[in-house]
Amino acid sequence: MMENAIKNPFILTPYVPEKYFCDRDEETALLCKHILNGRNVALFSERRLGKTGLIRHCFEQPRIKNHFNCFLVDIYPAGSLKEMTALFAKEVFANNTVSGLGDFLLKGIKSIRPSIGYNELTSTITFSAGIGDIPEPEKTLEEILAVLDSLKKPTVVAIDEFQRIRDFSEKNTEAYLRTAFQKCKNIIFIYTGSISHSINNIFKSPDKPFYNSAVMMTISVIDKIVYREFAKRMFRSLGKDIDEALVDRCYDYFSGVTWYNQLLLNEAFAQTDKGGIILETDFDSVYDAIIAQQDFSYRELFSRFSEKQKSLLLAIAKEGKEGAAVTSKEFMLKHGIGPASSIQTACSALKKNYFITDNGNLKQISDLIFRDWLRKY
Repeated sequence: MMENAIKNPFILTPYVPEKYFCDRDEETALLCKHILNGRNVALFSERRLGKTGLIRHCFEQPRIKNHFNCFLVDIYPAGSLKEMTALFAKEVFANNTVSGLGDFLLKGIKSIRPSIGYNELTSTITFSAGIGDIPEPEKTLEEILAVLDSLKKPTVVAIDEFQRIRDFSEKNTEAYLRTAFQKCKNIIFIYTGSISHSINNIFKSPDKPFYNSAVMMTISVIDKIVYREFAKRMFRSLGKDIDEALVDRCYDYFSGVTWYNQLLLNEAFAQTDKGGIILETDFDSVYDAIIAQQDFSYRELFSRFSEKQKSLLLAIAKEGKEGAAVTSKEFMLKHGIGPASSIQTACSALKKNYFITDNGNLKQISDLIFRDWLRKY
């Protein structure tokens, strides 16, 4: 149904129908191989390269879809084990593809009483549970895992942004989760992460509970030639055309990062008339339109920062794509901010919430469009 309604082939939602999915053949085959061989996987890359899309694409492959129960839980919003459990419960309760799962949940979960409803469109019973409904998150999580572990078909649970557990308010979260997951005999776990050193530390440090508990897998940018051919094919399949120089410029400007490529070409496609062609010289108009579309949300976001955080973000943005050595004397004098101690405090808060990231010894703004919005406005 979704595919029939699509008018733009550069999909921005987490799930992309097969015909609009670009490449990742080797990565899909490898991830499916790991699942079929019962291996837990730690999948990481830079942000916005398509880890979540790859997992959903993998879950749609017949050899996985027909033989496994599949769940994907995004814990990026979670700040505690309780919030993670609520997100996990929401994902499991919302699943209507596993036969009889509702009955299993009602019988197996005793620590909460979810709200029960009926969906007339799908003729299915619906369940929901909020944070306030989970007084004992450890017990609830273990009950959910026990239900999934008891299902006839094996289960795959993908936990997106798994490095967030390191910021949870509870102590010893890693040790607790490792013990809880280790008890499962019929569940394969996929852990994804966007900060490579955090994921590496969780799975490759001998003193950490998850040490060597998953095979490591990384994804990198899609090859430029492959993406160029994909973009041209998508335009032409719907009666439009694109100058390959524009595809290359988009790719190079954002270093091949998938989500930005898709966003730029989604707008480029929208600006192209049926039977027309969009050129490399149209890059600025395409990008200006995207920045303008984000203006309201970025202004609201920017208003939440402290004055020191605002000053630091603006200064880093002015330094450009590579980032800045924010505590260097040259940087502080150039932008009129300091002292170093207050910069470090602001920097730590921004890093914790992923507004800025490390680029070697430099700091750069994570959202490249937000960076350019700061420079423009």
